[in-house]
Amino acid sequence: MEAKTKKRKIWIAIGIVAIIVGFLGINIWVNADESNLTVEVTTLKEEEITDKVLTQGTLKLAEEQTVYYSPDKGEIAEILVNEGDDIERGKALLTYKNDQLTLEQRQNELEQQSGILQSNSLREQHKEIDKQIEEDKENKMLQEEHDQIKLQQQQANIELEQLKLQKETINQQIADLKVVSDITGKVVEVNEQAAFTSNQMEQQPLIRIGSLDQLIVEGSVSEYDALNIKDGQTVTLTSDAIPDESWTGTVSHISYLPNDTGEMGMDDGTTGVQYPVTVTVDDKDIGLKPGFQMTMEIKTDEHKANTLPITAVQQEEDDNYVYVVVEGKAERREVKVGTASLKTIEISDGITDKDQVIIDPAENIKDGMDVSVQ
Repeated sequence: MEAKTKKRKIWIAIGIVAIIVGFLGINIWVNADESNLTVEVTTLKEEEITDKVLTQGTLKLAEEQTVYYSPDKGEIAEILVNEGDDIERGKALLTYKNDQLTLEQRQNELEQQSGILQSNSLREQHKEIDKQIEEDKENKMLQEEHDQIKLQQQQANIELEQLKLQKETINQQIADLKVVSDITGKVVEVNEQAAFTSNQMEQQPLIRIGSLDQLIVEGSVSEYDALNIKDGQTVTLTSDAIPDESWTGTVSHISYLPNDTGEMGMDDGTTGVQYPVTVTVDDKDIGLKPGFQMTMEIKTDEHKANTLPITAVQQEEDDNYVYVVVEGKAERREVKVGTASLKTIEISDGITDKDQVIIDPAENIKDGMDVSVQ
């Protein structure tokens, strides 16, 4: 019995030793594997780097006229255009009817006729008294009467001039009863009901005209980006409405002054000063209507630079670094970076074009660790 127990203890001891040896072997194998990583390397490559500014904008007509109902002009007599009409600059769009202006015009005409008659009468009196004074120069009463008539004549002339000015004002107001097109284009909207909603907080357009030959995209950029945007820069335009297509444009205006929005920026609540930017759409037929939201990718600069795959660059707080292979060991090098894309990043300092840079360093890689180049 004691022999069996002793034999059993020996086998247990042997099993424990075997387990310990196994764990030690696995640990040594793991450590050996960690201490000598197989890595893939690359070197600096020169490529064309494009600096871009991304912002959102709204597609609009480059030239547009919006006509709102003006109740001070009177009632709408007639709308002279229909939606879809092609019109030339100066063509009448609608007319107003204003009975009050017609009465004022007629009253002004009568007052002018009366003033002319009075002025003519005073002129004749003036001539007559001049004759009398010529015959009796020492007559003080005639002289006083002459001065009085002369003063009345001057006042009558002033009143006539005022009536003429009033006539010009009335005639201009009557001329304004006919609203004309300021541009050559197409009538894109006619809303006759807008005349009955003039008491609302926000007026609705009565007539809208636009030149469909040219479209623009209006948006805004941050104060930092505004420093890099200039007229004539190339823009790539895209829309979520047609995700597989893009169009070209050109920066036509970057505002010298920011939006008058206080501390707020875009409608999405972005804080900071925003500067309006306008892009002219180069493509003539893009299949989108005014009001569509567009993404503007503005090319601000293009230059040649040394780059690495973006996965090669690691970041720790404010430091950027890579691992290079030097005599079979990983060596950490701090680098200065520039413009980045989805795949590559610009390297301006820290390594040379002869350094072998690890493309995608493992999480457990350390400075000085043995590595093998794949």
